[in-house]
Amino acid sequence: MKNYISNLNGLHIKYIIINLIITIAVYLSSLVIGDIGLEYKINMYISIVMMILILIFFISGRKKYQTQLNKIKLFNVGKKLNEYHTINKNRLNSFTIMTFIASIGFISSSNILYLVFCILSILLIFLNRSSKIKLSFELNLSKEELDMIDKPAKDIK
Repeated sequence: MKNYISNLNGLHIKYIIINLIITIAVYLSSLVIGDIGLEYKINMYISIVMMILILIFFISGRKKYQTQLNKIKLFNVGKKLNEYHTINKNRLNSFTIMTFIASIGFISSSNILYLVFCILSILLIFLNRSSKIKLSFELNLSKEELDMIDKPAKDIK
């Protein structure tokens, strides 16, 4: 358990890199492909659908995260931490899906706003990185339970 927070932050870094690669690849491909020349009306409809999808993934991901977080608060420390890792991974996946949807929107409409959504997704991953204070708050960990995170697993009785 000693490296638990480092492992969580490593997971965040992994997803930041994945989202950066997607964003850069989409930007470079749009430079190569250029504007695909969709009719203005079709472009507008695509933009509306993509924006709604991005907002749905953001809101539903946030709600699902809070619901699952409330469920695991009653577990013992080991199970809390394992489930928290899984929940965190699912949350990061939802940010990646948001980036992917925004990327499709950018390629289809050449609207720079979609790149802003990609960058926003990366920023949200970065801002949601783990710390002892955040773990304590989100999982209702006591001081003793929080101290156990710093100890190697073999020293915990």
